[in-house]
Amino acid sequence: MRKNKQSAGLMIILTGLALMVLPSPAEEPHGFRYNNLSVSPYVNLEYTYDSNVNYSKSDEQDDNIFSINPGVDLNYKGNDWGLNGNAWYRREFYQDNDRLDENSYGESIDFYWESPRGLSFLLDQSYVLSSQSDSLTSEPDGRGMWRDRNQFDINAALSYAFSEKTRATINASYLDLWYDNDGDQYRPLYGWEEYSVGLQLARQLTAKSDIIVSGSYQEYDSDGAVGGVSSDSTGYTLMGGFGSRATERIKYNLLAGVSMFDYAEGDKIHGFVYNANASWLISRKWAATFAGSSQFQPSEREANQATQNYTASFGLTYKMTRRLTTSMDLAYRREENEYQYDYGNGVTSSDSDDRYSARLMARYKLQKYATLYAGVEYEDQRSDDEQSEFDRFRGKLGLNLRY
Repeated sequence: MRKNKQSAGLMIILTGLALMVLPSPAEEPHGFRYNNLSVSPYVNLEYTYDSNVNYSKSDEQDDNIFSINPGVDLNYKGNDWGLNGNAWYRREFYQDNDRLDENSYGESIDFYWESPRGLSFLLDQSYVLSSQSDSLTSEPDGRGMWRDRNQFDINAALSYAFSEKTRATINASYLDLWYDNDGDQYRPLYGWEEYSVGLQLARQLTAKSDIIVSGSYQEYDSDGAVGGVSSDSTGYTLMGGFGSRATERIKYNLLAGVSMFDYAEGDKIHGFVYNANASWLISRKWAATFAGSSQFQPSEREANQATQNYTASFGLTYKMTRRLTTSMDLAYRREENEYQYDYGNGVTSSDSDDRYSARLMARYKLQKYATLYAGVEYEDQRSDDEQSEFDRFRGKLGLNLRY
């Protein structure tokens, strides 16, 4: 499961980098129009070659994957507020390993409001169902069983500008992560509920930058508590840094600090954390972006344990012609299992996984409603546990149809 969870995280990072928007000639917007409401349906038809569908070093097996991904985007703009929504479904078909065939779907909705007096409010909600592997070694082929992974998120933020130079933001969030666990088929995977509140203060430093201080508090209720261990955990985070102000070509938000994670009301972990994102519109043809984050969380793989995750990614986009856009993405993710209990000698230890990924993509606009895309990607995972190491190559070719 951990291997595929890391892969999903990297793909989210890379997808976000690849979708950077460069200036382009004005064109008719997509979708059906109903006054201030636009509805834009789409479908992606895709072929993928994967050199290692088992994420394995000793049992590599390649396969051809065919997928269909319909969806719809909605957008409504009011006078001082707006609403954005998306719903999608994806079906994957494996030519040789049909046990890996997957159904996934999700939805998201974002609401924003801003008053002329400096008060603004943001609210977003999302739900995603996807498949994950638990690496069940007792299965005859040793490649694990697959089950559904569900994640529901809701986030809210209220911001107020006390003056042209000072702004405060209060935020709150809720996350619920759970797995379909069947003891007759699967080894357990563990989800949790998370409640979080935070406060951020921004003060103008220069005409184009702010200095930022941010603090947050988190509570967790883990599904993985066994043997009388508490399911409750708490976290505290304090960060500071800088953010962009009135800039059009360069935007950034760079924060770093420390976090304390009291897991299961007994194991206290302290560590360096960060949250960073930046974009630079170099010219009408070139754009660059960077994103990264680090945080503590309960372990999804091991009962009564915690992990710290680190991510960093860089993307570069080049608009070669009016129809052709290319992109290059690099990403890194590290997962540290902070407390791994050794039942042989009764002490705790830690292990870690490092994953590196690189991708090249090209998109060619055939006509207003059709875009052809192609890409290649390479991933390499290195681990303290040799059985968790693997590398793989993926190549894809797809067609996006959007009205």
